[in-house]
Amino acid sequence: MFLSHNNGMLFIYNKFRQKKWVKYNPEKRHKILQALENKLAKEENRAPLDVVVHENSTWNCYGMFIAHGDDKKIYIHENLLLDPRMRFHALETIIHEGRHAHQFDKVNGGKLKWYEFTAKRWRDNWKGYFSSTEDTTMYNNQEIERDAQLFTIKKLKKLARKYRGDRDFAHTLNTNIRRYEYADEQARRQYGMFYKHKIHKRVKNKSMYE
Repeated sequence: MFLSHNNGMLFIYNKFRQKKWVKYNPEKRHKILQALENKLAKEENRAPLDVVVHENSTWNCYGMFIAHGDDKKIYIHENLLLDPRMRFHALETIIHEGRHAHQFDKVNGGKLKWYEFTAKRWRDNWKGYFSSTEDTTMYNNQEIERDAQLFTIKKLKKLARKYRGDRDFAHTLNTNIRRYEYADEQARRQYGMFYKHKIHKRVKNKSMYE
């Protein structure tokens, strides 16, 4: 299902409030997520992507950014539209995957300047990406995932006042923070004090052979 990028919605974040969200059918919720992606894309000065429901209902993932040449999409699990309790996981998924779209555009938008060190690490990471099935520690601590995780947490914290008192929002924010902190602890245990350097080196080495 493809949705128009011109579908603007005022007060988009208010639509995630429980009393509003429960009144929407899955199609309307899908349109809201598309409108959110449109808004975030505008903020990041990039082209908005189609938000597409993954065809496999047993897919073990909330969402994923996929790029095949110029064909780029954000895939989401249908449960994000079906279960009202997951509405903020839907929100954070669009934020997180949209950040990957920003990273991808940055490293594929022409030659990077000598001082764009972060973008260069993103470039290496896109070439030498570790999936969660390959290595969980590497997956959670590689450059583009850490950046997207932290970006999402910061965005959610800015929205915390709006959703104050909402248990589902608090759970979503705390889950993101715990996952971010646990990944750091996991990497320290496995790679020691200089874990960031060692992880970057593994990514760099993999990027040379991909």
